[in-house]
Amino acid sequence: MRKTILTVSAAALLLTVVAAGPAWSQTQVSLNAGVQTNVWQGTSFDNAWFTLDLRIGIPLGASFELSPEILYAVDDSFDFSIGWLYPGVLLNFKSGGFFAGGGVTLPIVFGEGDSDTASPSPKVNLGYNFGHLKLTAYFQTLLDSGLDFLDLNFAGVTLGYRF
Repeated sequence: MRKTILTVSAAALLLTVVAAGPAWSQTQVSLNAGVQTNVWQGTSFDNAWFTLDLRIGIPLGASFELSPEILYAVDDSFDFSIGWLYPGVLLNFKSGGFFAGGGVTLPIVFGEGDSDTASPSPKVNLGYNFGHLKLTAYFQTLLDSGLDFLDLNFAGVTLGYRF
């Protein structure tokens, strides 16, 4: 019985590697830098947060791409007293160099020796790939207890290099 389970597991692993090989060879990794700002009632566009993110584009057929990402944002003073980390995943529709999609991130704020995690939050993005360059605009709303939908939002733009 143990040999059967090991054989079936090994065959499944081999089949997965063989099937994922062509998709993995088309995977694009990009390193992106940009700026985001707050967009909420009363104080929109009064603070800039500089961002650095890493994205992986995993093709799902000819028109779709799964894009895991991790973005770090620091305020414009660069004192690193407060920073945001956004791990997430998006599903993008691709057509030529254009892409658009949405997904979810998990906002984590770091500051003054403490950290806090918000609820998983929606994010939408659109952009264009120019050869090795990637231009992206995005909008993200934070969801947490005591916040209504679209109460606390960020909009941003990034320019990156695709490897």
